[in-house]
Amino acid sequence: MASPPSLLIWHPGALGDLVSLFPLIQALRRRFQPVAVLCQGSLGRLAAAERLVDVWFPIEAAWTATLFAGEPSPEARRILSEFSDLLVFSSSEALAACLQGLAGGHVYRLPPRPPAEQRLHVADYVKGHLVSWNLITEGDGESEGDRENSSAPQKIAEPRVILLHPGAGSPRKRWPLEGFIEVAEHLQQAGDIPQFLIGPAEEDLLAPIAKTARKLHRPPDSLELRTLLRSVGAYIGNDSGVSHLAAWTGLPSVVIFGPTDPARWTPRGRRVQIVQPPLDCRPCFETADSNCASADCLGRIDPETVLDAWRRVVRGR
Repeated sequence: MASPPSLLIWHPGALGDLVSLFPLIQALRRRFQPVAVLCQGSLGRLAAAERLVDVWFPIEAAWTATLFAGEPSPEARRILSEFSDLLVFSSSEALAACLQGLAGGHVYRLPPRPPAEQRLHVADYVKGHLVSWNLITEGDGESEGDRENSSAPQKIAEPRVILLHPGAGSPRKRWPLEGFIEVAEHLQQAGDIPQFLIGPAEEDLLAPIAKTARKLHRPPDSLELRTLLRSVGAYIGNDSGVSHLAAWTGLPSVVIFGPTDPARWTPRGRRVQIVQPPLDCRPCFETADSNCASADCLGRIDPETVLDAWRRVVRGR
């Protein structure tokens, strides 16, 4: 009996880019064995912990640079020769051509996201390519109830703890911190326990949050973040990679959008509510010709709107 084909996924993106594809990676596992990912090291550890991949390689490794130079190192040749197929998220045709010479099977390449003017969710964009290549079927990657990994909802340790994440990969995607603080006050008055979360690139939020005297979490990596998200009852945050991971873990989540387009980036999960201000323009974050200098649109969202979304999530919970 022939062995199943093996797959290496090359993905250079950040946390949200990769997590949004987790259901599709799960679907790919039904055809390929083993499945590996080459990505940021911390994200590789996360994907392995979620039992989505069997092995991971850090994209920061020196041997990956030799592929862009068109002169693969012996280590690059050894690693890549172990996989029959490669799925490459890159706009570089030169990289794809170099990999084609090393792979024993097919090299499938696509840009990491759809064109900025296309209002298509990144996961649907990728799925369309995977279906057209006969790597998965149209029905794959749809039902979160089909998950076979550890991301299925776990027993909640502190159901009254609500985690608030006022940060984001870009300051322009942040709802004003004052809004989060006001939401936290309302939650506390209702008997919940609001706590804050910030990432390593959000140190500017540390001092003003500390003044609220509320507990502040600062997980050092994606695995600690995963553990934290599994220990609380719900989540409120901006459009960020953390929000994608919260939705993936099954947490009731409220996610706040401003200049980014939820049609392209909504975190997908069982219980997700999106808050977006009324706009008289299209979301501009990814379009250089109309990119705003500051995301004033986020200031149009009032705390009561976020709390209304929160109440809808709570009813779903």
